[in-house]
Amino acid sequence: MLSGRDLLSTELPLPIPHREPFLFVTRQEVGTETEGLFRYDFPRSGDTFALRMFPELLTVEAMAQSAAAFHGLSQEAGEVEQGVLASVDRVRFHGRPRPGDPLTVKIRKKKAFGALVLLDGEVWVHHRMVAQGEFVVRRGSVEQPV
Repeated sequence: MLSGRDLLSTELPLPIPHREPFLFVTRQEVGTETEGLFRYDFPRSGDTFALRMFPELLTVEAMAQSAAAFHGLSQEAGEVEQGVLASVDRVRFHGRPRPGDPLTVKIRKKKAFGALVLLDGEVWVHHRMVAQGEFVVRRGSVEQPV
């Protein structure tokens, strides 16, 4: 469970390659070695993306970016480790965010085995979970052999 003493607020840039307009997660609110909370302000009507068509896709992308940022920030001694998103699995939707909703993305480290790290993701709007899924991140960069 996250507590006030674990507070590690991180300003931009997060250790992910995305940039505007495709950068959705801009800051880590709270973080520990096994869990992190990220903020994303869902686009408003008229923003770059057509919300009527893609709210679920944007929600999954926010979880994926949060998983990548968490993986990069959760290393010891403040070092940033690169990672590549390897898979997205078991995504379930329990609701739909509305334009302008502030999303809280919770990422939790489940397991690490070799070069692979299994993470759980949840997206919350206020006190209601709207999506959840599992993400696998491979340690290293795209150029590094497995």
